[in-house]
Amino acid sequence: MIAKFFLIAASIPMIAGSLFAQAAVSSSTNPQGSATPQPSPSVPENEGVAPRIPAIDELDQAFKQSSLGKAADEARLHAQWRELSNRFINDRDLVEARANAGRAKTDLEKRHRLRAYYTMFYDRMRAQAGSPELKNYIDTHKTQYLALLAQNRVRPSPAPPAAGKKEANAIASPKPKLRAPEPPLPQ
Repeated sequence: MIAKFFLIAASIPMIAGSLFAQAAVSSSTNPQGSATPQPSPSVPENEGVAPRIPAIDELDQAFKQSSLGKAADEARLHAQWRELSNRFINDRDLVEARANAGRAKTDLEKRHRLRAYYTMFYDRMRAQAGSPELKNYIDTHKTQYLALLAQNRVRPSPAPPAAGKKEANAIASPKPKLRAPEPPLPQ
């Protein structure tokens, strides 16, 4: 969209200049009071035919194929992401899921409910995304939000089950660790 604007804005002075030049040449070579027609100057052989001006559709395709730069692509994807987000953020079931996560009694429960909310929200956005680049951008955002809910330092993930029976029994019935008695408090 921005590229179209700049293309059109840049071509307007060129078109106006060529029209003005044509009008000036036609009025100087063919004055209205002249009864005898003036011969037009011959075209030199080395100039050839004027270059072909591409149609708007061809220009659109050319700008869609070429990247305007990483920052411009990021801004375009973010604008499309924001548009989809605004379309779905106030859906009744999403608002209810977000409020339900806020009413959770424990942190773990809240993280599970937020994970369900983000999954539902981003899956809905991904279904409506038009381009593969936008789908990847949405997947990246979904991954980032779900990663914030991990909290591995607070509640680490359980260890994978052991391969041997001896280790499996040790995991199934852990033995209590003996601690040294605490020293008495000073009186």
